[in-house]
Amino acid sequence: MRNKIGIFGGTFNPVHKGHRAVALSFIERLGLDLLYVIPNNIPPLKESHGVSGEDRLKMLELAFADVERVRVSDIELRREGMSFTCDTVQEIKQLHPQDELFLLTGDDWIDRFDQWRNYKSILENANLVVAYRENSDISDAIERIRAVSPNRVLLLENARMKMSSTDFRSKPDRSLVPDGVYEYIEERGLYRK
Repeated sequence: MRNKIGIFGGTFNPVHKGHRAVALSFIERLGLDLLYVIPNNIPPLKESHGVSGEDRLKMLELAFADVERVRVSDIELRREGMSFTCDTVQEIKQLHPQDELFLLTGDDWIDRFDQWRNYKSILENANLVVAYRENSDISDAIERIRAVSPNRVLLLENARMKMSSTDFRSKPDRSLVPDGVYEYIEERGLYRK
């Protein structure tokens, strides 16, 4: 029997309650057996804001410590240079060659998915699952992807949360991050202006 393996990557700078909520929704709605949560090393389309990969990894470990089906992974941090999703999907595929892969992305990235490196290879190896962040109209982007791979795009239909790492960085607020993360941020002196 094939297992369902999820992949949820990002900068997680820092991880916030919205990330956690969408991860839990992803596990539940798709019946995932395992979810890899992966902080990227050097994101090709985003700034890193000076917080180390090790700190972001530790915050993720704290945020998901109580979720049995989540494995926080450093595979992109161990890789040299830019973090490309196509490489991560290939690496996870090698670890789980008989299983079905599901890659989670937010609706804020879906409009640019065809600009991702080797995006067709991603679609050949994983189902793309789109989580909503806001009330965005993503129908055109979904249709473009479905033209390439008709059966590989799913909508998560998750609850929308107006929350972002940018919000936290501009005004650190304990209520935006999972238990233990704020204390870690304070101890390490992260996100101070």
